[in-house]
Amino acid sequence: MDISKEDAEQSLSLIEETAAQTIKSLISTNYSSIHIIWGVVWLIGFLGTHFFLKWVWPIWITLSLLGSAATFLICRRQLHTGNPTKIPAAKKFGQRLFWFWTLLFVYVFVLISIVAPINGLQINALICSMGMFAYVVTGLWTKSGYLVWLGLAVTATTLIGYFLIPHNYYCLWMAITGGGALVGTGLYLQLRWR
Repeated sequence: MDISKEDAEQSLSLIEETAAQTIKSLISTNYSSIHIIWGVVWLIGFLGTHFFLKWVWPIWITLSLLGSAATFLICRRQLHTGNPTKIPAAKKFGQRLFWFWTLLFVYVFVLISIVAPINGLQINALICSMGMFAYVVTGLWTKSGYLVWLGLAVTATTLIGYFLIPHNYYCLWMAITGGGALVGTGLYLQLRWR
């Protein structure tokens, strides 16, 4: 059976479009939820920090543990359901991504120990910036442009908040811009790629 060059190119194009649509569908189902979860964590965490500053550590530790547990459950569900990504390469990628984020936060605490910021605002801006750096790197690594733009946008709002917004409004600024950007991205992914 002879296949013309045009037929072969059309078939390859259709395969690429189908693969791209499948990936987008999986992103909207799984990863959009993760963005929403962490957006809510940021929203509640920054509002809690603004209104209950003396409880900042218990607030963030509790929210971080809840966000991490929810993220773990979503990723675990994705790996153990009958979805089309249940392949060894996807599991290995998930493990590499897990270790990347884990080691990033180890290095953030190493960096904080070395630099010794003088106040909580500096620590927070550093942690937010490093988290968004991870978004940018992950976006470049996975060819997900929205992650690159999300990371750059929230980094910009962090820098604006740190350098230009009065410090007593920083947490409100970050709740709206940082938390809002994460939730908004998650909702956008669900609506656009569903």
